[in-house]
Amino acid sequence: MSMRSEPPAAEGARTDPPLGSSALPPEGSKKAPSFRRTLSYRPFLLVWVAQLVSQSGDFIFAVALLWLVLELTGSVFAVGIVVTGTILPAVVLGPFLGVYVDRWDRKRILIATNLVEGAVVAALSGIILAGRVSFDGLFGVVLVLGAGAAMVRFATNAYVPAVVPKDDLPPANSLLSMSGSLNQIVGLSIGGVFVAVLGVTLPIEYDAISFFAAAVLLAFIPRGAPGSATAPPTDPPGFRKELAEGLQFIRRNRFLVELMTIGVLVNFFGNGIFALFAPYTAYVLHRGPAIYGFLGASIAAGSFAGAVAIGRVDMHRTAGRYLFGGGSMIGVGVLLLGVAGTLPVAVVATVVMGVALAVTNIPIGVVIQARVPGRLLGRVGAAFSALISATSPAGPLFAGWLAALWSIEGVFLLSGAVITVVIVLSALVMPTLRSVEY
Repeated sequence: MSMRSEPPAAEGARTDPPLGSSALPPEGSKKAPSFRRTLSYRPFLLVWVAQLVSQSGDFIFAVALLWLVLELTGSVFAVGIVVTGTILPAVVLGPFLGVYVDRWDRKRILIATNLVEGAVVAALSGIILAGRVSFDGLFGVVLVLGAGAAMVRFATNAYVPAVVPKDDLPPANSLLSMSGSLNQIVGLSIGGVFVAVLGVTLPIEYDAISFFAAAVLLAFIPRGAPGSATAPPTDPPGFRKELAEGLQFIRRNRFLVELMTIGVLVNFFGNGIFALFAPYTAYVLHRGPAIYGFLGASIAAGSFAGAVAIGRVDMHRTAGRYLFGGGSMIGVGVLLLGVAGTLPVAVVATVVMGVALAVTNIPIGVVIQARVPGRLLGRVGAAFSALISATSPAGPLFAGWLAALWSIEGVFLLSGAVITVVIVLSALVMPTLRSVEY
């Protein structure tokens, strides 16, 4: 049973014809998901490799940045503020960025944003070498990079369905998730060692280089490749009307509204949890940056395994069930982390959380890409991301404040309990989302 709330022809129509390195199969010829076939579409392959390169620096940079903040301030709350800065741009600017993702050439958006991010990170490296780094300066850099990361994410999510057929959206999203997980495993592990042995400067410099290299790779996407841009309307409706169109689409689709109801609560506590990982490593496990990186790599290892598994699944009729199953696993993992006073238990908890994140997030992305018209994907994706993350910036601040007042373990136990209860209750009272299909 379809969960569409408006005529199928209107909602399913795409203005960006899907095409890869060879003709895609007709929409009606359903095929089992295939990683190999997905990688045969050259525009997607280049986007995927560019992300692989770019993210290889991001996770090394993340270790260096948060440890630098911790050393500079000695404050758990300050770490929470910085993590909030990584989230805030997507929440505040997301709906507006989405309009431009639908207006502009998406290939050029990806290239330009990588170049800007590379320049900003290179400038930060110079400031650190000059001994002029400050908390305010770091926070400003984080805001700029957060906006850039949001733009890349929205453009990528809108671009992929135009160059990959619907049947291969699960493996496409899984491949993007797997590249991030692989980079997290390697980047956080190496980043922790680099920071411990060499300091923060080299990891930051490498991140700048990775952005520039990604921009070069994206430039090899063939000129005129389908999906690069949405043809502008003959009579542009105006920015405000375009923005409203994306929001109205969300409001008319019940499964998106239900998903947002869950997301605003889960993301609030979830982002608080991740903000406390560095302090948890230092003050609960009594370990250094190398172990902090290792725990991040454990989450990524679980996420990689989850992405490999879910990418092979035909979720046309079961996406909602995977979403709720994965969400409940996240709650269990966080609870386990709250009682983990030893490294082995903490590793098990982080692996469980990683698997759960992949099993939850990939179906969400696939359903949105498959059910939103191509001309609206930038606006709907960005607005949905902003709305579902509306409470996220407050999560790290709340978690940092409560951890300082109470304990880090207590915050994990509270967060895990809330996430589990929210997911279980939602599965019982939200049949539309539970049975959503595409």
